Amino acid sequence: MKTKSIFRSFFPIIGILLLISISFSQVKTSYDYNILIKGGKVYDGSLKSAFKADIAIKNDKIVKVAKSIKGTAEWVMRAKGLIVTPGFIDMHTHADRGMFYPENRACLNYLKQGVTTIVAGQCGSSGWQIFEKAEDQMKRWTEEGIGLNAALLVGHGSVRRLVMGMENREPTADELELMKTLIREAMEQGAHGLSTGLIYLPGRYAKTDEMIELVKVIVPYGGIYHSHIRGESDQLLDAVNEAIEIGEKTEVPVHISHFKAINYNNWGKIKDACQLIEAAQARGLKVTADQYPYRFSNLSPYISLIPRKTWIGIAADELLKTEDMESVFDFLRDSQLIALYNKVSPKSLISELHQKYLETLPRKELVSLVATEIINLRDLWGPSNPKERFLFLERLNDPIEAEKILSEVSEYVNNSVPPENIIIAICVEKELEGKSLKEVAEIKGKSVAGTAIELALMGTLAVPMKMSEEDIEYAMKKDWIVTGSDGAAPFYGIGLPHIRSYSTFLHKIKKYALERKTVSLAHVIRSQTSLAARIMNWDDRGWIKEGCIADIAIIDLKKLKTDTSISNPHCYSEGVEYLLVNGKVVIYNGKYTGELPGRVLKLKK
Repeated sequence: MKTKSIFRSFFPIIGILLLISISFSQVKTSYDYNILIKGGKVYDGSLKSAFKADIAIKNDKIVKVAKSIKGTAEWVMRAKGLIVTPGFIDMHTHADRGMFYPENRACLNYLKQGVTTIVAGQCGSSGWQIFEKAEDQMKRWTEEGIGLNAALLVGHGSVRRLVMGMENREPTADELELMKTLIREAMEQGAHGLSTGLIYLPGRYAKTDEMIELVKVIVPYGGIYHSHIRGESDQLLDAVNEAIEIGEKTEVPVHISHFKAINYNNWGKIKDACQLIEAAQARGLKVTADQYPYRFSNLSPYISLIPRKTWIGIAADELLKTEDMESVFDFLRDSQLIALYNKVSPKSLISELHQKYLETLPRKELVSLVATEIINLRDLWGPSNPKERFLFLERLNDPIEAEKILSEVSEYVNNSVPPENIIIAICVEKELEGKSLKEVAEIKGKSVAGTAIELALMGTLAVPMKMSEEDIEYAMKKDWIVTGSDGAAPFYGIGLPHIRSYSTFLHKIKKYALERKTVSLAHVIRSQTSLAARIMNWDDRGWIKEGCIADIAIIDLKKLKTDTSISNPHCYSEGVEYLLVNGKVVIYNGKYTGELPGRVLKLKK
């Protein structure tokens, strides 16, 4: 009886303890904030000096910035000794191409750089597949998730190709109206503006008047004209003037992509181009530009040291050409061509709209598409092709032909930049990687042309430094130039992409603010945060201030590493300790958390 009495007396006590435990648990999980960043050195996106502050985040917003913030948070990030900046905005990227595939949706190569937002659909190619509409891409990314925020542009080249194919002529009145309709449709669905690639086909075929008429469509929406201008070498100044003219006649903001002066004989012209832009700004025009901080260009900047025409020589008619491949595929029926295409292309697995697009393609375009998708002739070209190699060496053994070959190779390696600016990137003789062609010629005791031929025959790839360091730094100092990687979302470890896809933003901080001190750290951060946001008319991003979206990078400058090189382009940057996208943690202690909190940013009409 005594035992039962003792147990009964404990029941109320146990009940009280359980209630206290439950209550305590509820208190512990009811936080004041989702995230609290403590003691960081804050660069808020302005040119002001950094200041120490705590930052409180609730849901997706910055709710408080103060010297000291008390309260509890689910995540507390100790940022003492680290810098805290707005998440970086990449004003020019081709990541949308890789992001079509689910494995690249996180864009880890960008997150590791501190990038939280990209502007895609550049150089005249829409930010969605040609067989889709803007809303299809937006819906897919919204439902399936992306790692960072993305704003999309409608591409002039994509629109022109849909309406006119690859024809080199002016559009008819009906074709022009149809192009306007497609651009208007994209803007209605949330595109931020129109992009052009006026050095690419079919954009190259468009005259200025055509561009003016099409750009007028985006004006009522508050859109922006992003332009890969008609030339960046000898035609640079004329091309800049054309972009300004389009802005002047449409009253649309103009943004010039990857602003630079290419090739040795044009180095220094960037100053003249800046004068043209600043004169336009003085007249009240909105003209800005972006740049990447590297001396070499192209998504894949690698070249052979023997030009194609010299390599094939008089044997051109004996070698396989695109037309040969198309003539073979032309024997197949449309249904057979589509069936073959589906066996090699993953696009039909990802989008049902792809099938409808294939079925409506003109016969000639379908044959060309299938032929080039199945066989990439470039993979069969060069020193690895036994027949081409045999014919080249046969010519090289002929004294007259050899003299011609040496002359053409010499002209080629001295044409755009001097041989001291052609850097060996991939070579079986690893000790030569990183050296200039001129240095290698001196090591081998041969002429530059003779060295180029020897290297090419062993499959060497080189990267020409087409831009000058002085031009890069001159442009970087301008308060209207932002950062744009012009990079991609590559399959990690596959191929030879430009290193800008992996390191642009931290490289700019490390080399130009910390090491060379070309510009201040605040200047660099502004160029890749608030300035970019202002150009894109985003008043709630690009800043560390109350009410703004919590896109935030926390960086350890002492751990900054950008080990990408032209010999090893696939290498994630280091130094971003924490990264928030829309208030969600995507990088924690330098590692990806697996979150996909990015949003498709639609144009606010």
